Amino acid sequence: MRNKLYWIVIGGLSFWLPVIGISVATVDRTRVVAANAVSLVGLFLLGLGYKVSKTETPKWGWVLAGIYILGPISMLAPSLFVQSPKYIPGEKLWAFLFCLFPPISLWMGLLNGMIFSVLIATVTLPFLANYRPKTS
Repeated sequence: MRNKLYWIVIGGLSFWLPVIGISVATVDRTRVVAANAVSLVGLFLLGLGYKVSKTETPKWGWVLAGIYILGPISMLAPSLFVQSPKYIPGEKLWAFLFCLFPPISLWMGLLNGMIFSVLIATVTLPFLANYRPKTS
């Protein structure tokens, strides 16, 4: 269980932290192409890092689970650094409830433009999870 949780956290953070970083650095004026690109580069660097270190290969299925589980909170995180002009009653409760429903990542990704990288990861990572390198 600990290994699965590790890959969920590492996978989700490698996908979402670069996007959060550039969103905060550019005060939420990040271009959609850049946001999608840095999230996929984060996954690429995760795989490359483990390939270079010659440790176990990433558990790509659990990495994908991390992308969906950490997705809602990660897409809401940059808004913590931006002052909101009005308060909406119950807003924090709805945000918390959204974060408990991982498929909301697709909907939120559609709203903020991250749908492209989420869909690319959704299609690609199951293939990587089933890929077994040939042993010579």
